[in-house]
Amino acid sequence: MIIGSLNIRGGVSALNRRRIDEVIRRGKAEIFLLQETKITSLNEEVARSFWVSPDIGYSFSNSLGRSGGLLILWKAGKMEVVNSFKGEGYLGIKVLWKGDCYYVVNVYSSCDLVKKRLLWNELLRLKESFVDGEWIIGEDFNAVKDRKERKGRTGVVNNLEMGLFTEFINKSLLVDVPCKGKNFSWYSGDGKSMSRIDRFLVADNVVSRWGVIGQLIGERDISDHCPIWLEVDNSNWGPKPFRFNNEWFSFDSFLPFVRSGRT
Repeated sequence: MIIGSLNIRGGVSALNRRRIDEVIRRGKAEIFLLQETKITSLNEEVARSFWVSPDIGYSFSNSLGRSGGLLILWKAGKMEVVNSFKGEGYLGIKVLWKGDCYYVVNVYSSCDLVKKRLLWNELLRLKESFVDGEWIIGEDFNAVKDRKERKGRTGVVNNLEMGLFTEFINKSLLVDVPCKGKNFSWYSGDGKSMSRIDRFLVADNVVSRWGVIGQLIGERDISDHCPIWLEVDNSNWGPKPFRFNNEWFSFDSFLPFVRSGRT
């Protein structure tokens, strides 16, 4: 499963939607999360213009005025989406894929710490309630875990917020897999300020089952945020090598044992 995400900072423009379609196609996504669409009402034609393909499904949570707006797009032929759910700051889908169940949740957090805490607590509540599947949560948390994740003029960080965000991740029992590519996911227009406020949090079983090797921060395009991809490696490297010691031939019982086929 290939999952990507991007805070687009507005999806009203047809040109922006074409650029987003190109980003999704380049990444060969099967599920893609979009934040800050800034769209209050979405019809099917506009939804499908973000990812031009005949088999695309979508779930949408409208913006409040010109703030927020969440959209999840997926390849309907690749999976079954059982239902969707939403609340302030999040939009999720329940997915059946290759016989397993997953909850994929799209997040756009407020800059206000009080609202962040409400969102984090709600996500923890949902995860404790829906235990029949593995969880993947992304993407714009508007928070960092430590000082190394913020640099430049916006380098001042709230110690309380960092501690609470780290506590949320620990309580969720999800993994913040290492970054590949860039170290930061958001850049100011002049490039002098940057932070890693976008990320995926995934269940241990997702890491092992899918072969997740990291989250790749891509090149910035239409937004001041970079796209992020869960990077997986499902390569089949063939049979594991067989180790043999020549000294085994010194035992009279060795060849009869091999011929017997016992293990």
